[in-house]
Amino acid sequence: MRSFGPFAVLLAMSLSCGGQTAPNAAAPPPTTSCAPPPVGSAVPVVNSTALRAESIDSPKLQTVLTFAAPELGEHLMLAEPRSFRVQLSRPVVAPEVVAVEVSLDAGRPRRLPLTESSVTLGELLSEDHELAPGSHWLFAAPVVASGLSPRASSSGAPLARARRFFVGKSADEAAGSSGAVWLRTPAGSYNGPKNSDSVTFDAFVFSALGEPMDVPYTISLRSPKVSGQLQLASPFVLHDVPSGGYEVSLSALGFSATTRFIVNRELGEGS
Repeated sequence: MRSFGPFAVLLAMSLSCGGQTAPNAAAPPPTTSCAPPPVGSAVPVVNSTALRAESIDSPKLQTVLTFAAPELGEHLMLAEPRSFRVQLSRPVVAPEVVAVEVSLDAGRPRRLPLTESSVTLGELLSEDHELAPGSHWLFAAPVVASGLSPRASSSGAPLARARRFFVGKSADEAAGSSGAVWLRTPAGSYNGPKNSDSVTFDAFVFSALGEPMDVPYTISLRSPKVSGQLQLASPFVLHDVPSGGYEVSLSALGFSATTRFIVNRELGEGS
């Protein structure tokens, strides 16, 4: 997911047009215009927010992560599906990996130490959500001490995985089977100037089999102070994010997911 074709070519020009500096970028020719593209133009919007964006590199490691349960497309016919234990398999783990994050649908990721290989579906649910009958997606990714999710040392492909399953008898088994998206970060609250100076965005697109796909996606950011779209290779950071509540949506190939996060720059980082 490191190559976005035309997006990378336009990155330096987009950041410069927004009044932001693109490091090591060559000066544009005199004919370059910062005017918006004409209506109907195929030129993508790399960063239409007022915030400075910066791409960052994920560590490349030799690690393997898979779902052992549920099986792909499994139907959980349990009286209490919240008690079902999601099982992870880690046959190869690089020493730099400190934990695995697991998420259910668009829920906030739960971090599991390497000493734990399972978690119940109920533990992955937010307090205000129910495990409704129908289609659901599980997501998992190894993480290092910095909080980043590594890529494969051989290919640079994401090591994150997804697994689609069903609760009960479902009539929508064929619907939405083309894949899913996962916005692992941002999530939760970012308190204090230090934590909100660089908010990390880590996005993934998966096939119906749960394998990561290298395809373009769009991240939409909405808040009373900052709104816009971003089409940057993951992971990247936004700098100096103002305080407030944010809704962020990730979309690709016709499917999408929406999460929220909060920035409290005026609070202490231990609040």
